[in-house]
Formats: sequence, C-alpha cells, structure tokens
Amino acid sequence: MKKNISSILFIFLLTFSHLNAKENIPNGNNKNNNRILAAGCLAATAQTELNINNVRTTILAGGDMWWDLDNGKYEIPKDSDKHSMFAGALWIGGLDDQGNLKVAGMTYRQDGNDFWPGPLNADIASDDYGTIGADVCSDFDKHFVVTRQEVEDFVGYNECLADPSCDVADAYPNYEGMSAVISDWPADRTEVDGTFDYLAPFEDVDGDGIYTPEAGDYPGYDLEGVKDCKTDDVLFGDQTLWWVFNDNGNVHTETGSEAAIGLEIQAQAFGFTTNDEINNMTFYSYKIMNRSTSVLNEAYFGQWVDPDLGNYQDDYVGCDVGLGLGYCYNGDADDDGTAGYNYDSDDPPPAIGVDFFRGPLADTGDGIDNDRDGIIDEPGEQIIMSKFVYYNNDFSDFGNPENATHYYGYLKGIWKNGQPMTYGGTGWESSNPECNFMFPDDTDPDFSPLYGAWTEITAGNDPADRRFLQSAGPFTLEPGAVNYITTGVVWARAAEGNNFASVELMKIADTKAQTLFDICFEVIDGPSAPDVSFVELDKEIIINLTNAENSNNYATQYIEEDPFISDVLS
Repeated sequence: MKKNISSILFIFLLTFSHLNAKENIPNGNNKNNNRILAAGCLAATAQTELNINNVRTTILAGGDMWWDLDNGKYEIPKDSDKHSMFAGALWIGGLDDQGNLKVAGMTYRQDGNDFWPGPLNADIASDDYGTIGADVCSDFDKHFVVTRQEVEDFVGYNECLADPSCDVADAYPNYEGMSAVISDWPADRTEVDGTFDYLAPFEDVDGDGIYTPEAGDYPGYDLEGVKDCKTDDVLFGDQTLWWVFNDNGNVHTETGSEAAIGLEIQAQAFGFTTNDEINNMTFYSYKIMNRSTSVLNEAYFGQWVDPDLGNYQDDYVGCDVGLGLGYCYNGDADDDGTAGYNYDSDDPPPAIGVDFFRGPLADTGDGIDNDRDGIIDEPGEQIIMSKFVYYNNDFSDFGNPENATHYYGYLKGIWKNGQPMTYGGTGWESSNPECNFMFPDDTDPDFSPLYGAWTEITAGNDPADRRFLQSAGPFTLEPGAVNYITTGVVWARAAEGNNFASVELMKIADTKAQTLFDICFEVIDGPSAPDVSFVELDKEIIINLTNAENSNNYATQYIEEDPFISDVLS
C-alpha cells in the first residue's frame, strides 16, 4: 500500500480509494525496473532492518531509507505497526568551475536513481579514478550489520586466550568463534581496485595497515573510549549497518542532472538500546568523499524527509533554528484517518524530528557564523542547518521538484519559479522579507523578534501530506575533500495537551540527542547482568550471582560516569 505522492493520479485515486492505497508514486508506478545501463550499474536492491531498540526501520543501499519502495517503514513503537516516516534521502548539489550544475538526490525512484552501491576507484594515478564497474556495484549491494556486543565478545575472547590466568571455558562458555560479519568486514579496498586503502573503519591491532581478524583486528568501535569521533573514523551504536554508495555508477535519471559529481559515500545507520529517550532514536553518519578532479562550488548537502505520522494526510512541519531540527507534528489533536495507520488513542499524536548534528566544513574566511556559536571563521567550523524548506505534494511552483534546477533551488531555499523563500504566510509571498527557515516558530533570531512566531498553525494552513528539506551550505567541495554529515531522528509523544505538546517533548529529547553527539555517542552501559546458578539443597535453593572476568562488573567493581548528569552539573 502506497501513499499519494502526486496529484496527477487524483481522479484515478478517487476511483480506487476504497482499496486503501496509501502512497502512489508521482507519474504512476515505481519505474525501478526500467534501468538505464549507460554506465553499467543497476539500482540498489538491498533492504536491511535497523531494529536494536524501540524503532524498526528499513535502510536501503541506494541513498534512500525508511521505506521498502512501496510502504513507509519507520515503525515506532516497535511491533505497534504504527509508522512515523515514509522515506528520506541525501541531496547534494553545486556548480563546477564552468558553471555547470551537478546534483545528486533521491526521492521515490519514480524516474530512476542518482545513487548506486559500491565504492569508486580511489587510485588517483589511475585512468579509472573515480569510476566504478557493474561488478563492484553488484558486490556491494548489501549492508554489513554488526553489533558492538559481538565485537566486544570477539576482543574479550582473544584477550582471554592470550592471558594465562584467564579460563576461556569459564569466561566465554558459549562463545562460538569469529562471526561471519567480523571475518568478512569490508575494511580493505585492495580487493576493489588494487589500491592500498581501507573502506569500513577497523581497529588495526597488529599495526600492519591491513585488516586481519585472525590477528585480532576488528570492526572499528572505539572500545577503549580514546578516539575523537570528530576526527577519527569509528563505528557507533549498539547495532550498526555499514554500507557504501556513489553517484557515478550510472546516469542521474532521478534529478536529471547531466553530470555526476563523483561522490563516494560511506554510511552507517545505528541505534542504542537504553531505558530512556535514546531508545526511541536512530542516527546516521555519512563520510562523503569527492572522488573527482573537479571543484564543486556553492555546494549544499541536504537531508530530504517525507514524514508520515500515522495518517499521512493531516501533518504539519516546522523547525527549530537553534537546535538544527526539522520536525513533523499532527495538524490537529487527533490523528484521524485510515484504520491501521493512525496513532489512535486519547493521547496527543506523537512528533518526529530530524536533527542536523554535523554538516560540511565551511570555507575559510567566508565571514559567516556557520555553526551559530557567536564566533565567525573559527578553525574547522562546520555548517549546521542553514536552510529549512517544505514543499507541497503537487507540481505547482511550490511542489515536487521535476529537474536538477528544482532540486538545487530547494537546497538553496528557492522555489521552482526562482523566487526565494519569504518569512510568514505560505513562505512564497513576494512582499515579505526573504528568509532561510520556514515555520521556525519563535526560534529564528533574524525574524522572530520583529515579526513574531511563524508556524503552520499561525499561517492557517490546512494539514496535509508534507515533505521537508534541511540543507547546509554554501561551501566549496574540493577534489579529494572528505566531509562528515551526521543526522539523527528523534521521536516523542506527550501524555496530554494539544497537537504541539509532543513537539515540546521531542525538543527535550533532541537536546539529549545533541549531548549524545557532543560526547561521541558514549552511552553508559550500566553494570553487566550477572551469571546465575542454582544449588539445590534439602528444602532450599541457593542462588549464586557471579560476574565473569569479561564482565564490566567483575568483582563488583563497576563504575561509570553518566555524561548527561555531568553535562547538567557543568
């Protein structure tokens, strides 16, 4: 069942609405099977669940996520069959030195694809630098799924083997040996293009620069807590999906961009299992490399989101400028709609948001406070959310993008007719001042003090099916440049109040998510559960609780500082 993404099929959909069609792709059906083979690669097909905590969501291997090409797949609470997202993807665009527009982005694959699985050739001396073959695309049409626990067990087991005082049978009685994901971890690029480089991060225990799990090397979680996640390439989460994709595997049939940028994107989706708000969050980190010999000027990175809070036809969107947060909430106090989709109860419907934690590196000396910390042109300054725009589900001047110019315009906060966003009302009244953020409530320091709060509620909009885009830019993407983008999805549901109550609760959760990012996602583990054994005696049973040597509570010596408490106290 698909939701209506275009008004083109409006009459058709009215005729067949009794079939419970949720979302029909613009221009009709998903034309994913009409694959253009000009550059060799086929569209990604891999779909994998991220499901470690209270969220169950589907991640695709081609630059999009949160759907299965038919239905929205961001289920929260897990096992509720209630979904809060329909789809999401990266958008990237800019101009080369000759002024040619280059864009890569995804929406619903209705016209094709702009991203394909696999890494690009990284040998700068090769004539094939920045290219990829169909065989490599096919080999990497997958996700590599690993958990921190299996890596910790692998490391602990090896350390125990090397320690004469450690009894392996006692410490790891159920250990079955190296798992397939550890042995097959895609660390070495040598198998891809003959260069001595690596793909997925790993811990090089023996220091030879090559991933050798037989020598103790393991997927790159920072188990010792000594690395800086802002500069070091590490894995995050209790469950992690790692994959790699590119924009040079074929013709850009989704955006219609005439040329590829030459990007390789190493991605990870991850979550944590906790007993607090973090249990309702998922996170995404992208290592983006320019594998071309061309500069991309006036570049923007964007996170495109099609949120659906249960019933997709009654949503509002907005943003918080200071938090770098875009969000979706219900347009009224009740999520009325098709049974099986809506969040039905007496409580207010939930709210969901996407936080732009980390963006690209700003150009030196651009004179802009890109991270809005009050300091201009600081070394290593990163751009956080610099634009927030939503568009309608139609093909008007303020609706679905239809070509590369439209995609790039939305990244820059410009409507399809070339008119910039304006503050207040619908966001396109030409008599209003130009702005960067739509529906920021009272959080836009440039306009809120003068013009007051602006939301979809104050604008008097009718709730409907929404899409929004958060972007960061402009900046210059140099050949060989590496940028990191980190985003997170936060969700909350208030127990009482109006339709905005869940937004306020979600912002509290987002503040915690920001703290988690600031401390490199170091979630406290809590003491490990003890091993339990029973001794049967005459008319009594003795229960023994013991902690193995690999436990963090061995000899009841567990101690760990809670960074969130420390942050509050500081």
